[in-house]
Amino acid sequence: MERRTATSLLGWGVLLLFVAPLCAGFLGTLLPAFGLVPGLAETEGFSVLFADARFWPAVRLTLQTGFLATALVMVLTIVCLVCVQRTRVWRWVLASLPPLLAVPHAALAVGVLFLITPSGWVARVFSPWLTGWERPPDFWVAPDAEGMTLVLGLVVKEFPFLLLAALAQLPSLNVEASLSIGRTLGYSPARCWSRLILPQLYPRIRSTLLIILAFNLSVVDMALLLGPGNPPTFSVFLMSLVNDPGMRAAASAGALILALGVFASFVGLYGLEQLISLWAKARRANGRRGATLNRWRGVGVGLVSAVLLFSVLGLVMLVLWSFTRRWRFPDALPQQWSAAHWATRSDVLVQPLVLSVYFAIGTMVLAIVAAVVWLELERLNRVPQINSVWFIPLLVPQVTLLFGWQAVALLMGADGHWLTVLYSHWVYALPYVVLILATAWREHDPAWHHAANTLGGGYWRVLSRVHMPLLAKPLCQAAAVALAVSVAQYLPTLLLGAGRYQTLAIELVTSFGGVDRRVIAALALMQSLLPLLAFFAALIVPWIIMKPRARAWQR
Repeated sequence: MERRTATSLLGWGVLLLFVAPLCAGFLGTLLPAFGLVPGLAETEGFSVLFADARFWPAVRLTLQTGFLATALVMVLTIVCLVCVQRTRVWRWVLASLPPLLAVPHAALAVGVLFLITPSGWVARVFSPWLTGWERPPDFWVAPDAEGMTLVLGLVVKEFPFLLLAALAQLPSLNVEASLSIGRTLGYSPARCWSRLILPQLYPRIRSTLLIILAFNLSVVDMALLLGPGNPPTFSVFLMSLVNDPGMRAAASAGALILALGVFASFVGLYGLEQLISLWAKARRANGRRGATLNRWRGVGVGLVSAVLLFSVLGLVMLVLWSFTRRWRFPDALPQQWSAAHWATRSDVLVQPLVLSVYFAIGTMVLAIVAAVVWLELERLNRVPQINSVWFIPLLVPQVTLLFGWQAVALLMGADGHWLTVLYSHWVYALPYVVLILATAWREHDPAWHHAANTLGGGYWRVLSRVHMPLLAKPLCQAAAVALAVSVAQYLPTLLLGAGRYQTLAIELVTSFGGVDRRVIAALALMQSLLPLLAFFAALIVPWIIMKPRARAWQR
């Protein structure tokens, strides 16, 4: 009985460590917003916020970019599923998803800018033979004032995320059977998807779409790189306020407004779902079979291919610029190559890399241990199954939680400590790790445990020699995701690290525009390579672990 109580307390301790900073962050934002923290925020901040001339333009820009990017991601995912499946392009789509998902947001944003700026590669490849440009044109800029560059970057980054979530659900929907039944009744493939498959698929990917919507409305690092500066997006506007000691109350009030806006967006999306459901129900009742999909399939394939090719080219640009010595406009490729600046600028490159690796490995280990402890205790019925709690950091804007967490850390004297930064990375990585491992852990066949126990294996021996190796693949995938999440953390490192920890994410965003383009490319490339190497290891390590066991079982 005492052992059972102790293990239950261990599980609840993990949950407390996860929930405590979220509660502290919310209170640390709520109280200063109303001027209830002497010495930090002594007057309410809403009136100051509303009086700022940047407030309403920032709100408009945020709603415009966030909603448009989310809608385009959803439409593009549907087009890909309906038009691209069972075509020759499909295998290339599947092959491109893992590397695109592994690349951090800021690194991909830099690659996008290297493509679409007036001096970018897209302008170079068509000049001067088609455009006649001998110099970069001056009739467009990137980032642009309306935020379309930011929308493009968000779509390029979030489309693979939603598509992968949809692909994970398709096997349980028996798509081929639905298409066969629909065709037998004379319906076109597009009608089969819209009337049979998508109504079943959407509820399963709704949570992923909400995460994408919350991110698009509150992103900071990509908005700093791809968004306009006047007005900025709302989250970037709040960052300018929180850096002013006298504007803490206004920044906290804005963070609360942003959280309420995100929640209102969720409610609005639910209302839109109901309207679309009523419209779709009426369409299902009309009995129309629809036209063939062939006339639109080529357009859909071309659109999806263009987006994925654009993403891959952005990564290629990072490689090209990081090894460029001389690249004059309008040449499509560099005239001279060199890797000398990797050594000459080691002061800018090495320290951020080392810090990023330290935080990433620490986050990965702690997240895997915490997730395994919780899920194993859940399997043993020592703690309940509570999936909704893990979604909180993914659905609440980072500025809402981190402004408050920073205020609490300031009052406790914990700001700027490496443990505080590591703790914040762990909080944002743990939900992904738990959600990735949950399905595999819960569906693991208990017969393996019973067989091992029958052969005299104790609990720890069975866990380490049977359970964990059989789940090596999801464990390695979760570890790679935890590492990638840590490497991409910009805002937690900036706010809770007090500017003392120049990781790759911090160095990339803060140095952009003021450092040689080759150094920027090198920083972005290193930030991309760390997650890519982790995902490559996640493919190799399970095979290494299971190969000797497979040979032993064959004997």
